[in-house]
Amino acid sequence: MKIIITIFLLASSIFASGINFEKSLDIAKEKALTQNKKIMIMYSTPTCPECNYMKKKVFKDKNIISYLNNNYISVVMDINEDKDKLPFDFIGIPTFYFTDKNMNLLAKKIGGSREDEFLETIKSVK
Repeated sequence: MKIIITIFLLASSIFASGINFEKSLDIAKEKALTQNKKIMIMYSTPTCPECNYMKKKVFKDKNIISYLNNNYISVVMDINEDKDKLPFDFIGIPTFYFTDKNMNLLAKKIGGSREDEFLETIKSVK
């Protein structure tokens, strides 16, 4: 049985496609409650260079993928399309909000960052 579990875990890590971003904040909140995880909300737009760097480079890092998927429910919100649904005010993008499962704000980070810095940020949220 241990061999089957080990094979399954190896196969699932090999085929992991990336961060499991939810399609909406409502779904993220539901999953955070049932899975007892924190929530990471990224405010973004398709034309934001720093946002796109985070999505194309930083969010491809295997350590970040693993840590976010194991500890957070993640969602990206477009500041234009979702403007009536944004739970927090912002002054620039990307802005990251880290909340507990009940949407109590734990931390906020404005701007993009390199992989090592972002990993340190997501690990430091208490």
